[in-house]
Amino acid sequence: MIYEIRDVIPLVKSNNNYWTMTNNDYNTLDWKEINYQSKPTHNELIEKVNELNNIKPMILLREKRDELLDKTDKYMVSDFAYPTEQFKQDWLDYREELRNLPLNSSPQLDDNGELINVNWPIPPS
Repeated sequence: MIYEIRDVIPLVKSNNNYWTMTNNDYNTLDWKEINYQSKPTHNELIEKVNELNNIKPMILLREKRDELLDKTDKYMVSDFAYPTEQFKQDWLDYREELRNLPLNSSPQLDDNGELINVNWPIPPS
């Protein structure tokens, strides 16, 4: 999901649920002032959209990374029967590479909102 103006209005003005907008067009934002909350400016909303869109790739990377770590937890159980010590080390190394992905990556989103620019480690076989 790539954030748009309509997505961030509740984040910028969280106590006001009385607004409507057509086609994500700020000029059509109909704002009912509730709890003394004035209509957000176009710049406020654009800044929030940009902020969220800039951090979204890293959020997605961490979610996918955490999912992969969860799937490999079984290899870290103390009584897992490793065929060799090298096999055990390969899984330890793989999991370390996954944990280090946020430090070693510059994730981006493509035009479809899919994560790109990440070199995912290959699990041992």
